[in-house]
Amino acid sequence: MDTACPYTLYLGRLAPNSQRSIASQLNSIAELLNWPEQGRADLFAGIDYQQASHIQALLLKKGWSARSINRAMAAIRNIVKIAVMSGKAPEMQALQLQTISKVKHGSHRGTPLSVIQVEKLFDTLSRNDSLIGIRDSTIFSVLLGTGLRRSELVALSYADYSPENKTLFIRQGKGNKSRIVYLPDWVKRSVSQWLTIRGTGRGPLFVRIARGGHVQLESPLSASFIYSLVRKTLASIGVEGVSPHDLRRTFITRLLEQNVDLNTARQMAGHADVSTTVVYDKRHEKVMKAAAANLAYDSNGDKHE
Repeated sequence: MDTACPYTLYLGRLAPNSQRSIASQLNSIAELLNWPEQGRADLFAGIDYQQASHIQALLLKKGWSARSINRAMAAIRNIVKIAVMSGKAPEMQALQLQTISKVKHGSHRGTPLSVIQVEKLFDTLSRNDSLIGIRDSTIFSVLLGTGLRRSELVALSYADYSPENKTLFIRQGKGNKSRIVYLPDWVKRSVSQWLTIRGTGRGPLFVRIARGGHVQLESPLSASFIYSLVRKTLASIGVEGVSPHDLRRTFITRLLEQNVDLNTARQMAGHADVSTTVVYDKRHEKVMKAAAANLAYDSNGDKHE
């Protein structure tokens, strides 16, 4: 890739974890726009007001969170700004992008899956006993059983898994912080089944499988692949607009529903602050619905109509 390319220059200014995260987001956008892989980076520098507005609307429609959309749009603005400074784009192009308003937080709120939806998901996955089917089922098991971010999932190597301790070592978590996550027995069984296919060679824990069932130990899955896998698989059982982060929400919400204290849930999710964990807690919505249903204004508890 051209080192003088605005896309490359922008990513080069970021910390390693941010580089991977932003590059994954931009790659997902390129795939949504059906951009060819060749020359994809150069196309970002040419995004104008109309294209940027379309991208923002498309991401909203696809169910991206406000934070993710605003982060992606900021990356696009910065790439175009670098293109202007490099003489590769007119100044007006960058100025026009600055007029696009941020998406307000709350305009799209992720939703955790219900227990019934999770059961239906795994029932569907269990019917596909192909090599790819077993791998994908394990991916969902790990996401729902540990709450990993997709960037953390694809960064896992075989060496990060300890079958004796039933743990995964997260080397590159958010904020460059490492942590250990503990696997429920059902997740460990799924990982063990996948490893009978993958083998115990060095390399990424989750890898591509070529035609003919050839396991490619040197070919890790991308974060954008995980995003597409989650959306397509959930859509196949009638649950639209689900992102990998919704599986993370499901994990945290389920912990809290089972009366795991907030601080323990925070540690298991890899949050630096408990206030972040609280955002994922959807229990209050059920409580509010029940409270509203039982609201009465007479001594007998009857509802007035």
